[in-house]
Amino acid sequence: MEHDPNIFRDSSHVIQEVEEQLERILQRKFRDVDSDLLERINREKEAARTRKEEIEHEFEKEKTALNEYRVMVRDYEEQRAGLLNDARDRFQKVLKFQAEIETLAKSTVDEIKRVNDIQERLEALRSQTAERAAFLKNDLRERFGIVAEVMQEESKETLKVDLDEELEKLRKIKDLLAIESAAASLGRMAAEPSPEPDLAALDAAAAAKPGPEIPGLQDLLAGPLSAETSEAKVEPAAPAAPGPAAAESAPAPEAAPKAEPPAGDAAREDQLAAELETYRRTEPANGSGEIHYFQKDDIIIVDPEKLLDAVDRTLEEGQRLSVKLGLTESPKDQFFIKQELINWQEGLRALFLRIVKMCEKNTWTLPRSTEDVISAPVLRRLLERLSMENWSNLDEFAAFAAGIDEIRKSFKARLEPRLSYLRALKRELQEG
Repeated sequence: MEHDPNIFRDSSHVIQEVEEQLERILQRKFRDVDSDLLERINREKEAARTRKEEIEHEFEKEKTALNEYRVMVRDYEEQRAGLLNDARDRFQKVLKFQAEIETLAKSTVDEIKRVNDIQERLEALRSQTAERAAFLKNDLRERFGIVAEVMQEESKETLKVDLDEELEKLRKIKDLLAIESAAASLGRMAAEPSPEPDLAALDAAAAAKPGPEIPGLQDLLAGPLSAETSEAKVEPAAPAAPGPAAAESAPAPEAAPKAEPPAGDAAREDQLAAELETYRRTEPANGSGEIHYFQKDDIIIVDPEKLLDAVDRTLEEGQRLSVKLGLTESPKDQFFIKQELINWQEGLRALFLRIVKMCEKNTWTLPRSTEDVISAPVLRRLLERLSMENWSNLDEFAAFAAGIDEIRKSFKARLEPRLSYLRALKRELQEG
C-alpha cells in the first residue's frame, strides 16, 4: 500500500495552526486577567481615596471644634481679666471715697467745735457787756443822780445753726456706709470662682480700714452749748449688718408669753417650731440660693437644716449632670456639661465661704447641740475640698457626695428627739 507523503506535511500544518490558536487563546486569557486586576486595583484606589476624604473631613470637624474651644477659652480669660481689673479699680475708688468721707466727717466735727467756741465767746462778750452796763448805771446814779435805763439785751440769739439737720445728714451717711460695706463684701466673694491673691489683699485692707467717725446727736446736743459740750465726742461707726436682707428686716420683738401648749410632744414641737420661725431671716448667698439663720438681737445662728437642704439640691443637680456627661460623646457638649458642673460646685463653695467667714469673725454661730456634726471647722474642711477638687472628675464628685451623705445621716441622728433640739436652739437665741 502506498502512502501519500503530503499527509504528514498537512498534519504538521494543522497542528501548527492549533498551537497558534491555543497561543492566541492563552494570550487573551492573560489579557483578561490583567484587565480584571487593573480594574480591581482602580476600584480599591477609589475606595481608599474616598475613605481618606471622609477621615480628613472628620478631622477638620474636630479641628474646628478645638478652634472654637480655644477662642471661647481666650474670650473667657480676656473677660475675666477685664472684670478683675475693673473690680480692682472700683475697689480702689471705694477706698478713696471712704477716705474722703472720713476726712470730711472729721472736718465737720472740727467746724462744729469752732461754732461752739464762737458761741461761747459771744456769750462771754454778752456777759462782759452786761456787767459793764450795770457798772455804768450805778456810777451815773451815785455820781450824778442820773437814773439810766440799761440797754435791753439784744436777743440772745447769737448764731443759730441747724446742727440737728446737719448731724442727721452725717448719721445717714454713716448708716449707708455700713450697709454698702456689707453689700460690697458679698459682691467681692461672688466675683471670682477661685481666690485671687490681689483681691484677697484688697479684702484684708477693706476689713482693716475703720469706717468714718461721726459724732452722735446725743453727745453734741444733749444740753445747751457750753464749754463741756464743745468737746465733741465721736462715736465709732456702727458694725455692718450681717447682710442686705438682715439690714432691711429688723429683729422681731420678743413674743409675749403664750398659753401653755396642748399636751403631747408633737403639739409642743409644733408650737416651738412656729415660735422659732418668727426669728428666721434670710440673705442671698452670692447667687447660690439663700442662707437661712435665726436672729434675736445680736445673736445670729445659722440653720443647719436649710444649709443641708441647699447642699442636697446642689448634689442632685450635680448627679443629673454626671449622668448626662456619661451619655454624651461629643467633646464640645462634654465641655459645656463639665463647665456647668463646675459652676454648681462654685456656687456651693461661695455658700460655705460666706458662712465660714462670718463664723470665724464670731458674727454668726451654728447650733451648739449639733456642732459635733456641723460646725465652722467642718464647713472649713468641706470648703477646702470644694476649692481643691474638680467635680468634672466624676470620682471626686462621687467622693464628695458620699462625705455629705455621712454628715447628713449623723445630723439626722442628732436631731432625735427633735423637741430637745428645738428647745436647745431657743435657749441659745435667748441666752447667747
